[in-house]
Amino acid sequence: MQKKFINNFYHQIKKIFFFPREKLRFLLFDKRRLVVKFSSNKISQQKKILIDEIQLKNFLFIENFIKKRNRIYLIELFKYLKRDNCKKVVYIYIYSYLVNLNEYQLANDYQNFLCKKINKNSFFYFQISSLNSKNISEFIKYSKTIKFSIIYNFLLYESEKNFVKTILKVDNQKIDNYNLNFLDIDYQKYIQDKEIKIIGPLENNVYVKKKELKKSLIIRFKNNNFLQKKDLQPNIIYLNGTATREAIKKKNYLIKRINLIWIVFIQKNFYQQFSKKNNLNYRFANNCSAFLFNCFTELNLLQKVLLDLFLFNTKKIKIYNFDIRLSKNTKIGYGIYNTKKKQKKIKMSFLHNQIVMYDFLNYFFYKNKITLDKRLAKIIRLGKVNYLDKLEKNWKK
Repeated sequence: MQKKFINNFYHQIKKIFFFPREKLRFLLFDKRRLVVKFSSNKISQQKKILIDEIQLKNFLFIENFIKKRNRIYLIELFKYLKRDNCKKVVYIYIYSYLVNLNEYQLANDYQNFLCKKINKNSFFYFQISSLNSKNISEFIKYSKTIKFSIIYNFLLYESEKNFVKTILKVDNQKIDNYNLNFLDIDYQKYIQDKEIKIIGPLENNVYVKKKELKKSLIIRFKNNNFLQKKDLQPNIIYLNGTATREAIKKKNYLIKRINLIWIVFIQKNFYQQFSKKNNLNYRFANNCSAFLFNCFTELNLLQKVLLDLFLFNTKKIKIYNFDIRLSKNTKIGYGIYNTKKKQKKIKMSFLHNQIVMYDFLNYFFYKNKITLDKRLAKIIRLGKVNYLDKLEKNWKK
């Protein structure tokens, strides 16, 4: 009882101490919670919020942009929003609204148009912009400014700082200035100079030849055949929130198998709560708090796994069994969405923005940081317009 009281008291003091920092973050750049709340609403509620924020006459420009697919309405919309000194977060609400309507091509046009209107010497620009060589180059310049230094040194959390270091050093073979702890060093010894095969959750039949898996480490995303096939048993498992809860519910989910060595948590609170003293190794991936190049959405598990792996100088990373949501079977085996019938009822959300996902994979693919199986490589090579067109047709059904 006394220990519990001391822990509660400590957390209250910590909360009070960091309150000014939290408030400053919110005022300056941290609007993600607002965007998440907006995007989680029904479309009718999103529409109501937008009308309240920008007035009906301006909302009609959005409606006309959707119906007539003409950028002239964006030009008019931005003119009036700028005149009315519209809050920055409302620009993201509009973007979210387009994505939640499954208007991916229009959302992409809107994002590009918005980026042209934003001052590149601002934190907000790099929150809304995509991950590409040009923007990375711009960010390197911005990272040397006093404005960014103040935000970086006084307002960012450790995982966010490590994310910045990863992005800034992504073109190098090794990432400098990243303080590896003893668990990271052990993990580095295990995976450095190794070929990594990431096998996704798309379907039960994984199109990968056994000889491709030889002398490789396997990272397996959860699926119904997760630990059933001997040749697909993982050496490493990365756990996000959903997978962590599944691991705790199912007693045999994380038992020691033939090859399983490492469990890596994406979220620190789950690492602190669920890592155990047993014959498995546990660590927390401390560079995945992406708040830049993500358009105020949450990066998905694959993106966070790749960010973490880039720290450790692996020989090669190849990705199998993903089609970045061109089918509706991606989540089978996860949480409540464990049947095709339930899966098909899922609606895509802005919270995992597929436009961001495409840009992320496209950037690292053409930087030769990752290789892809034939299906995913074809999607990336066909280009963003083609991908968004297919995405739209699939999710508008």
